[in-house]
Amino acid sequence: MKANLEKEYVACCLCGSEASHGVGSGTDREYPTSPDVFKIVECDGCGLRYLNPRPAQAELATIYPANYHAYNIRSPDSASKKLPPVTRLRHRIYSRRFRRVFELLANRPSIEMLDVGCGDGWMLDLYKMAAPVSIHTHGVDFNPEVCDVARAFGHTVYCSRFEDLQLNGRFDVVNMSHVIEHVSDPLLIAKKCHDVLKPGGILVIETPNTDTLDCKWFVRGNWGAYHIPRHWNLFDTKTLRRLGEQAGFTFHEVVFNPAPVHWVWTFNNMSVARGGTLGRMGQRLFAPLDVFGGGLKAFLFLATFTLFDAALKLATGRTSNMMMIFRKEPK
Repeated sequence: MKANLEKEYVACCLCGSEASHGVGSGTDREYPTSPDVFKIVECDGCGLRYLNPRPAQAELATIYPANYHAYNIRSPDSASKKLPPVTRLRHRIYSRRFRRVFELLANRPSIEMLDVGCGDGWMLDLYKMAAPVSIHTHGVDFNPEVCDVARAFGHTVYCSRFEDLQLNGRFDVVNMSHVIEHVSDPLLIAKKCHDVLKPGGILVIETPNTDTLDCKWFVRGNWGAYHIPRHWNLFDTKTLRRLGEQAGFTFHEVVFNPAPVHWVWTFNNMSVARGGTLGRMGQRLFAPLDVFGGGLKAFLFLATFTLFDAALKLATGRTSNMMMIFRKEPK
């Protein structure tokens, strides 16, 4: 654990305003990497929420430790092994959310798809599961180890920073699943997505949604999707739509999906804040990394909180996880 991280103050990445007001604060309660308290602010100009100050680029190795869940990759030789039944079922259910994307591209005989920040390729697996005949899957990631794993699972992978990729007008679909909230310049990344898409292509951005009841309930710091200090920009439907439109896209639709991990992290954060015997019991029960480990406990938590989010969506029309679809207009 490292105290007194190097930090930087930033303006709003959407409208450039430096005027903001605080809405919450907290420490890294998921790993933890630092005892420093970080502040979440809301832009007075456009309503975007962001971490300010945030860790400097030099601290990325600190706030993304070796046991960070995105780095807990499968091995290349696991490509020949059959997944456990529970995992296969979860992946099949998850892949259904991409059917809408393929409906929008039904007139294209084949689909070239790029996943930004593909990691070990598990999201590419789901896209291929949703359209096994027509899709050709590509990924980009700067980590050589995860690139090798994704290639072993049959995907074309570019080991590079996305910003440096020179493949303009190459893809029919670009997917970014829980990436945009981590980057320092979301608008730059969105514009790059516009560049690499073919005319009429689709951009899919999945990211936390701040305009939901659980965010309102736990806004002061316990909300799991804050993921302090790694989520630097947090959107609602209005600010995410503005991001896409500023990058040159046309908004198409937004879909709200379950976010069971956010609930597990919220209850962990509440337990850390509470302290004492009950707090320690809660931290063991809602250990933030257990939900990624597979097994019965992870399945029960994912199933329970998925049902919880289904009820929340039925009551309010939204959840803390949104998938927004944009289109690059034909020339």
